[in-house]
Amino acid sequence: MKRALFLVLSVMFLLSLSFSVNAQEKKEKITQTQADSLIQKYTNEEATLKPQHEKAKAEVENLKKEVSSLDEQLKNLQDEIAALKKKVAARSIYVVKPGDWLSKLAEYKNVYGKGHYARWKNIYKANKDKIKDWDLIYPGWKLVIPRP
Repeated sequence: MKRALFLVLSVMFLLSLSFSVNAQEKKEKITQTQADSLIQKYTNEEATLKPQHEKAKAEVENLKKEVSSLDEQLKNLQDEIAALKKKVAARSIYVVKPGDWLSKLAEYKNVYGKGHYARWKNIYKANKDKIKDWDLIYPGWKLVIPRP
């Protein structure tokens, strides 16, 4: 009895499985007319989208050129910044204190050092915009000290 029941249930299961596969095959199959219609539809979509694709490709190429140009400008600016940093590093600022004079400044340890009093002329030339008389400098002035 159990065997007969098992056999009947197995046959029913196999039949139901077979029907579901056939139903799926029927759903997936389309007629030649439908296939031709889909082909025509997708061909039209491709023709519509192709000019947009070409336009987008051209825009991408233009953007790549622009990025390349900007990269070149960036490199030039970085080089210019590096040169300016070197130039600024070659100069320093000294704030004049009461009792200072140019040759005394030149001999300061943090300016040119002992024995370099004659370099006061370098300080004078670098600050001609402020110093009208080389013998008169005033406390609080910020003088550019050119470095050799």
